[in-house]
Amino acid sequence: MSENPELQQEQASSPDITTSFLSSITNKQVNIKLFNDFVYTGVLSSIDGFMNVVLENAEEIVDGESVTKYEEVFIRGNSVLYIGQA
Repeated sequence: MSENPELQQEQASSPDITTSFLSSITNKQVNIKLFNDFVYTGVLSSIDGFMNVVLENAEEIVDGESVTKYEEVFIRGNSVLYIGQA
């Protein structure tokens, strides 16, 4: 049982929403929440397929208070709960 060829073509030609979103927020201010409830805010410098993230001019926020500022910070993808545009 194969899928409808028209549906396969439509799926192949439609843009990947996740990739499109991540491309649109690169070099913009973002908030990243981790599974440990820490939040990082900064400029999204790069992101890869594993959701590993590099932020520039970042700030670490714990319990709603700024704890530390970083020129650049690397966040491992498996600790990311969500990424949102600030």
